[in-house]
Amino acid sequence: RKHAGFIFQNFHLIEEMSPVDNVLVPIWLGSFSAAARRPRALELLRQLDVPTERESVAKLSGGQQQRVAIARALIGDPSIVFADEPTGNLDPNTSVGIMRLLDRINRTGTTVVMCTHDRSIVDSMRRRVLQLDRGVIVRDQARGVYE
Repeated sequence: RKHAGFIFQNFHLIEEMSPVDNVLVPIWLGSFSAAARRPRALELLRQLDVPTERESVAKLSGGQQQRVAIARALIGDPSIVFADEPTGNLDPNTSVGIMRLLDRINRTGTTVVMCTHDRSIVDSMRRRVLQLDRGVIVRDQARGVYE
């Protein structure tokens, strides 16, 4: 929990809570001080272009909700982020923005492990590709493409 962040395909946000409080959920569940991390949560949301004054994440667009989920994954400064279909519920333009963001996160030293069925994402990123078939790795390719 202290070293990994999770980005879920369906966001798994608590609709009645604000964006900031959703980002702080892992802090409340962990051994960190939420009060000490609140400025970090606000800064992450600002960096991700999410309005922080909203009283409920339910009033945000799908792309904004996904960025709240990304901020939540990053709040504990993890060394690795697992992303399950992070663009699965988003329009193509928003998906490109999310992938640029994940690429930027990766370039700062955080490992990003992502599963996707989106050929365009895999082909545009050209990173290490592991292909699974019924739980078995059938391909491990540096700078891989979707096959």
